[in-house]
Amino acid sequence: MSNKDIAALTRIPKPSITRLTYTLTEMGYLERNQHDGKYELSAGVLSLGYPLLIALPVRHVAHDYMAELANTHGCTVALAARHRLSMVYVDECCGNSSTTLRLDVGARIEIARSSIGRAWLAGLGQEERQLMYEQLESTYTQEWPELKARAEEAIEQINRRGFCLVDQEWRKDTRTVSIPLVSTDGNTVMAISCGGPTFAVSVEMLEQTLGPRLRHIGENISLFLGK
Repeated sequence: MSNKDIAALTRIPKPSITRLTYTLTEMGYLERNQHDGKYELSAGVLSLGYPLLIALPVRHVAHDYMAELANTHGCTVALAARHRLSMVYVDECCGNSSTTLRLDVGARIEIARSSIGRAWLAGLGQEERQLMYEQLESTYTQEWPELKARAEEAIEQINRRGFCLVDQEWRKDTRTVSIPLVSTDGNTVMAISCGGPTFAVSVEMLEQTLGPRLRHIGENISLFLGK
């Protein structure tokens, strides 16, 4: 994007944008294309997230469990934390190179429409969940009553069997199960999902095999959350 493009998108005056892009380029977070003069992200941006990933011991503990589950069943397993109204992947293991469900670290998933987001909601205390509902309602407006009902159904599934299932809702060609991960003191909540494309992962497989296995490994992973 050019300075003009960024100014139009952000509604920040162009002189201010020019100073910002210059500074970010000097810091190594942006690069300027020699052909058209437009800016693009540089590899330096990745360094911003690296300290966070290193500071998450649970990520390293969870990875071996996730990889074993993914490789055994040819599914995709993801660990995520919340940022605003999205879940952000902090780790991902894919057991099938041809799968259509492949999102890398840093990918953002809607809380309201995904199993991993709804599982995260289930891990919250009642007061925290209500506050999040209010934020989601202001974003989704007319869609929110139906989305809230589905979130409540997912929470009921987790209370009843330990995991929730979302089938062809977040993406029409995928289905996943998810569980909340809650630290022993209740102060840290994350979530983990397991699933794949509809042609490779059946509802029965998710309900009878992957969901229970995910619930089991979640019990071990949660012990390291928040440490």
